Amino acid sequence: MITSVARLRRVAGALFALVLILSGAPWSMGRAVSAQNQVLYLSILDANGEAVTDLGPDDVVVQWDGEDCETLDLEPINLPVRVTVLIDNAEDTRAALQHMREGLKGLLDAIPEDVEIGLLTLARQPRWITRHTTDRAELASGLDLVTPDYGTSARFLDGWLEAADRISDDAERQYLPVIVMLAGDGIDASTITQGRYEEMRERMVDISATMHTRLFTSIGNAAAPQAQMGIEMGELTRGSYEALAVPTAFRTQLPELGREIARKHGRTSYQYRVTYAPPDGASDRPAISVGSTRPDLIIIPTIDGNVP
Repeated sequence: MITSVARLRRVAGALFALVLILSGAPWSMGRAVSAQNQVLYLSILDANGEAVTDLGPDDVVVQWDGEDCETLDLEPINLPVRVTVLIDNAEDTRAALQHMREGLKGLLDAIPEDVEIGLLTLARQPRWITRHTTDRAELASGLDLVTPDYGTSARFLDGWLEAADRISDDAERQYLPVIVMLAGDGIDASTITQGRYEEMRERMVDISATMHTRLFTSIGNAAAPQAQMGIEMGELTRGSYEALAVPTAFRTQLPELGREIARKHGRTSYQYRVTYAPPDGASDRPAISVGSTRPDLIIIPTIDGNVP
């Protein structure tokens, strides 16, 4: 099927390679796009921001350099989010821990009940309090078990490594990972090497993870590894980083973050995967645009389904 340009209503506008990178592509700036069959993931919303679930192949058009591609297949895709929460329960953060717990209750309330959530504490060594589950009662019980571990330091990088390794090793993964790290700016007792850290940075992109960090700056240690990691990974994974001056901010920040994760889940759970054939003689570094023959739709294209 090839739809004429006259019928095409552009929605997303031109998506040059840089835009595709920002939408989740692991390409480098210099990488050429093959003229073989290609795949894009599309989150499609109506004017009210609701997911559109009844599109057919005739409703979607992909263009390379302004020329229509042939749509070969359009199939619904469900990619729910799966949340891992890393909690700093070391002695340095004991004054903030109750506020973290209360904030996490609000986060759990804001996230749809079909989303799996796991809890991992960081003091002394990474320890799973609750494995990933949709059981909110089990998660609430897990939160009650999160208490200060006196005389210890947290292992922030080790905890992140534990979470990322488990996600990466999940061969049956059919979800988009979201990692939430709640931390203070105390001493990091991690044993992870710089080389391992750099390896895991790349793996986080490969598994389409998103990382959010909320850091209580009790001693103003801006050079803390967990602060640097939070900033860097937030930018790299299109997540977020917030430094909190007072511990009570966890109570307001976490429910707000929960609503953001819920919005992402709503978009990633109802997507389309479009397979298309580029036009003959197309450029290997094309300007790619996506549109619909239906009016007033919002199209969010990515190459991996990881909608921001």
